Amino acid sequence: MAGGELTSRYGTVVWDGIGTLRIRYGGSPLRSRLGERVVPIEALRAVEVTDAGLQFVLRDGADPLQSVTQPIELYDFPGVDHEAAEGIARDIGQALVRRDVPATASTAWLVAPPPAPDRIEGRDATLAVASGQLTFNYHRSAGRKKKAFGDPWSVPLGDIVDVEWAPAVGFGARGFLRISTAATPDVRPKPKHDPAAMLTRRAAEADALFFAARLLTRIRP
Repeated sequence: MAGGELTSRYGTVVWDGIGTLRIRYGGSPLRSRLGERVVPIEALRAVEVTDAGLQFVLRDGADPLQSVTQPIELYDFPGVDHEAAEGIARDIGQALVRRDVPATASTAWLVAPPPAPDRIEGRDATLAVASGQLTFNYHRSAGRKKKAFGDPWSVPLGDIVDVEWAPAVGFGARGFLRISTAATPDVRPKPKHDPAAMLTRRAAEADALFFAARLLTRIRP
Protein backbone atom coordinates (compact mmCIF):
# COMPACT_ATOMS: atom_id res chain seq x y z
CA MET A 1 0.00 0.00 0.00
CA ALA A 2 1.21 3.53 -0.78
CA GLY A 3 1.47 6.33 1.70
CA GLY A 4 0.96 10.00 1.05
CA GLU A 5 1.07 13.51 2.45
CA LEU A 6 -1.30 16.43 2.04
CA THR A 7 -0.99 20.03 3.16
CA SER A 8 -3.95 22.24 4.00
CA ARG A 9 -4.30 25.59 5.72
CA TYR A 10 -5.47 23.55 8.72
CA GLY A 11 -2.37 21.39 8.84
CA THR A 12 -0.55 18.48 7.25
CA VAL A 13 -1.91 14.94 6.95
CA VAL A 14 0.52 12.05 6.60
CA TRP A 15 -0.76 8.55 5.75
CA ASP A 16 1.88 5.86 6.28
CA GLY A 17 0.25 3.40 3.88
CA ILE A 18 -0.09 0.78 6.62
CA GLY A 19 -2.57 1.84 9.26
CA THR A 20 -1.74 5.21 10.82
CA LEU A 21 -2.56 8.85 10.11
CA ARG A 22 -0.41 11.59 11.59
CA ILE A 23 -2.01 15.00 11.63
CA ARG A 24 0.14 18.05 12.32
CA TYR A 25 -2.35 20.80 13.01
CA GLY A 26 -2.01 24.49 12.18
CA GLY A 27 -3.96 27.41 10.79
CA SER A 28 -5.49 28.69 14.05
CA PRO A 29 -4.33 29.12 17.65
CA LEU A 30 -6.46 26.21 18.84
CA ARG A 31 -5.33 23.83 16.11
CA SER A 32 -1.73 24.87 16.55
CA ARG A 33 -2.01 23.99 20.25
CA LEU A 34 -3.03 20.47 19.24
CA GLY A 35 0.33 19.86 17.61
CA GLU A 36 0.55 16.34 16.19
CA ARG A 37 -2.14 13.72 16.73
CA VAL A 38 -1.92 10.06 15.81
CA VAL A 39 -5.09 8.47 14.41
CA PRO A 40 -5.12 4.69 13.86
CA ILE A 41 -7.16 3.46 10.93
CA GLU A 42 -9.43 1.61 13.39
CA ALA A 43 -10.73 5.02 14.46
CA LEU A 44 -11.99 5.86 10.95
CA ARG A 45 -15.40 5.16 9.50
CA ALA A 46 -14.85 6.71 6.08
CA VAL A 47 -12.78 9.15 4.02
CA GLU A 48 -14.53 11.63 1.74
CA VAL A 49 -13.18 13.85 -1.03
CA THR A 50 -15.34 16.81 -2.00
CA ASP A 51 -14.84 19.96 -4.07
CA ALA A 52 -13.82 21.66 -0.80
CA GLY A 53 -11.16 19.15 0.17
CA LEU A 54 -10.57 16.01 2.23
CA GLN A 55 -12.61 14.91 5.22
CA PHE A 56 -12.00 12.04 7.61
CA VAL A 57 -15.14 10.66 9.24
CA LEU A 58 -14.36 9.06 12.59
CA ARG A 59 -16.34 6.36 14.30
CA ASP A 60 -18.47 7.59 17.18
CA GLY A 61 -16.63 7.20 20.45
CA ALA A 62 -13.18 7.01 18.88
CA ASP A 63 -11.84 10.48 19.74
CA PRO A 64 -12.72 12.15 23.06
CA LEU A 65 -11.73 15.55 21.72
CA GLN A 66 -14.23 15.31 18.86
CA SER A 67 -16.86 13.92 21.24
CA VAL A 68 -16.89 17.13 23.30
CA THR A 69 -16.40 19.62 20.46
CA GLN A 70 -18.92 19.12 17.68
CA PRO A 71 -18.86 22.83 16.66
CA ILE A 72 -15.24 22.51 15.43
CA GLU A 73 -14.41 20.28 12.49
CA LEU A 74 -11.10 18.73 13.49
CA TYR A 75 -10.92 16.36 10.54
CA ASP A 76 -11.76 18.63 7.60
CA PHE A 77 -8.84 19.69 5.40
CA PRO A 78 -9.89 22.10 2.65
CA GLY A 79 -7.82 23.27 -0.28
CA VAL A 80 -5.70 20.15 -0.69
CA ASP A 81 -4.43 18.73 -3.98
CA HIS A 82 -7.49 16.94 -5.33
CA GLU A 83 -5.64 14.17 -7.17
CA ALA A 84 -3.45 13.37 -4.16
CA ALA A 85 -6.52 13.42 -1.88
CA GLU A 86 -8.29 10.93 -4.15
CA GLY A 87 -5.28 8.63 -3.99
CA ILE A 88 -5.03 8.73 -0.19
CA ALA A 89 -8.78 8.28 0.20
CA ARG A 90 -8.77 5.27 -2.10
CA ASP A 91 -5.81 3.73 -0.30
CA ILE A 92 -7.35 4.23 3.15
CA GLY A 93 -10.70 2.92 1.92
CA GLN A 94 -9.02 -0.29 0.78
CA ALA A 95 -7.26 -0.59 4.14
CA LEU A 96 -10.57 -0.20 5.98
CA VAL A 97 -12.04 -3.07 3.97
CA ARG A 98 -8.92 -5.20 4.32
CA ARG A 99 -8.87 -4.76 8.10
CA ASP A 100 -12.64 -5.16 8.36
CA VAL A 101 -12.99 -1.98 10.42
CA PRO A 102 -16.65 -1.65 11.48
CA ALA A 103 -18.62 1.55 10.97
CA THR A 104 -20.26 1.11 14.35
CA ALA A 105 -19.35 3.12 17.44
CA SER A 106 -16.05 2.30 19.09
CA THR A 107 -16.21 0.66 22.50
CA ALA A 108 -12.94 2.32 23.57
CA TRP A 109 -11.09 5.55 22.86
CA LEU A 110 -8.72 5.09 19.93
CA VAL A 111 -7.22 8.59 19.79
CA ALA A 112 -5.48 10.01 22.83
CA PRO A 113 -6.72 13.32 24.23
CA PRO A 114 -4.29 16.24 24.39
CA PRO A 115 -2.45 16.67 27.70
CA ALA A 116 -4.54 18.64 30.18
CA PRO A 117 -4.14 19.89 33.75
CA ASP A 118 -6.33 18.67 36.60
CA ARG A 119 -7.52 22.22 37.27
CA ILE A 120 -8.99 24.85 34.96
CA GLU A 121 -10.13 28.38 35.78
CA GLY A 122 -13.12 29.90 34.02
CA ARG A 123 -15.00 33.17 34.14
CA ASP A 124 -17.33 32.18 36.95
CA ALA A 125 -15.86 28.99 38.43
CA THR A 126 -12.76 26.88 38.80
CA LEU A 127 -12.97 23.15 38.06
CA ALA A 128 -10.62 20.64 39.63
CA VAL A 129 -10.31 16.85 39.51
CA ALA A 130 -8.96 15.11 42.60
CA SER A 131 -9.67 11.94 44.58
CA GLY A 132 -12.27 10.71 42.10
CA GLN A 133 -14.30 13.93 42.27
CA LEU A 134 -14.93 16.91 40.02
CA THR A 135 -15.29 20.06 42.11
CA PHE A 136 -16.87 23.36 41.08
CA ASN A 137 -15.47 26.26 43.09
CA TYR A 138 -17.67 29.20 42.11
CA HIS A 139 -16.27 32.71 41.87
CA ARG A 140 -17.87 35.72 43.52
CA SER A 141 -19.31 36.69 40.14
CA ALA A 142 -21.41 33.51 40.01
CA GLY A 143 -25.06 34.05 40.91
CA ARG A 144 -27.16 32.27 43.52
CA LYS A 145 -28.64 29.92 40.92
CA LYS A 146 -25.12 28.85 40.07
CA LYS A 147 -24.43 27.91 43.68
CA ALA A 148 -27.71 26.04 44.15
CA PHE A 149 -26.00 22.69 44.84
CA GLY A 150 -23.41 24.13 47.21
CA ASP A 151 -20.24 26.16 47.06
CA PRO A 152 -18.04 24.31 46.41
CA TRP A 153 -20.00 21.53 44.73
CA SER A 154 -18.35 18.15 44.17
CA VAL A 155 -19.54 15.39 41.84
CA PRO A 156 -18.14 11.84 41.85
CA LEU A 157 -16.61 11.12 38.46
CA GLY A 158 -18.72 7.95 38.33
CA ASP A 159 -21.89 10.07 38.40
CA ILE A 160 -20.94 12.08 35.31
CA VAL A 161 -22.46 10.69 32.12
CA ASP A 162 -21.41 13.34 29.59
CA VAL A 163 -19.12 16.34 29.08
CA GLU A 164 -19.80 19.20 26.67
CA TRP A 165 -17.67 22.10 25.48
CA ALA A 166 -18.67 24.98 23.23
CA PRO A 167 -16.56 27.93 22.05
CA ALA A 168 -17.62 31.56 22.13
CA VAL A 169 -18.86 32.18 18.60
CA GLY A 170 -20.05 35.66 17.68
CA PHE A 171 -20.10 39.03 19.41
CA GLY A 172 -21.08 38.80 23.05
CA ALA A 173 -21.20 34.99 23.02
CA ARG A 174 -19.75 32.99 25.88
CA GLY A 175 -18.10 29.63 25.63
CA PHE A 176 -18.71 27.03 28.28
CA LEU A 177 -17.86 23.61 29.64
CA ARG A 178 -20.59 21.61 31.35
CA ILE A 179 -21.32 18.15 32.59
CA SER A 180 -24.42 15.97 32.73
CA THR A 181 -25.41 13.39 35.34
CA ALA A 182 -28.33 11.00 35.58
CA ALA A 183 -30.15 13.73 37.55
CA THR A 184 -29.67 16.43 34.88
CA PRO A 185 -33.07 17.72 33.70
CA ASP A 186 -34.03 17.49 30.03
CA VAL A 187 -34.51 21.27 29.90
CA ARG A 188 -31.43 23.02 31.24
CA PRO A 189 -30.87 26.64 32.19
CA LYS A 190 -28.44 28.72 30.18
CA PRO A 191 -24.79 27.99 31.05
CA LYS A 192 -24.65 31.32 32.89
CA HIS A 193 -27.18 29.97 35.39
CA ASP A 194 -26.45 26.24 35.21
CA PRO A 195 -24.67 24.95 38.37
CA ALA A 196 -23.12 22.17 36.27
CA ALA A 197 -21.54 24.59 33.79
CA MET A 198 -18.49 26.84 33.79
CA LEU A 199 -18.21 29.84 31.50
CA THR A 200 -14.81 29.75 29.79
CA ARG A 201 -12.34 32.54 29.23
CA ARG A 202 -11.69 33.32 25.57
CA ALA A 203 -7.93 33.28 26.15
CA ALA A 204 -8.17 29.82 27.73
CA GLU A 205 -10.74 28.09 25.53
CA ALA A 206 -8.21 25.54 24.31
CA ASP A 207 -7.29 24.69 27.91
CA ALA A 208 -10.96 24.15 28.73
CA LEU A 209 -11.43 22.00 25.64
CA PHE A 210 -8.47 19.79 26.52
CA PHE A 211 -9.70 19.55 30.12
CA ALA A 212 -13.14 18.47 28.87
CA ALA A 213 -11.68 15.76 26.63
CA ARG A 214 -9.46 14.45 29.41
CA LEU A 215 -12.43 14.45 31.79
CA LEU A 216 -14.43 12.40 29.29
CA THR A 217 -11.74 9.72 29.25
CA ARG A 218 -11.87 9.60 33.05
CA ILE A 219 -15.58 8.82 33.08
CA ARG A 220 -15.41 6.51 30.05
CA PRO A 221 -12.05 4.73 30.21
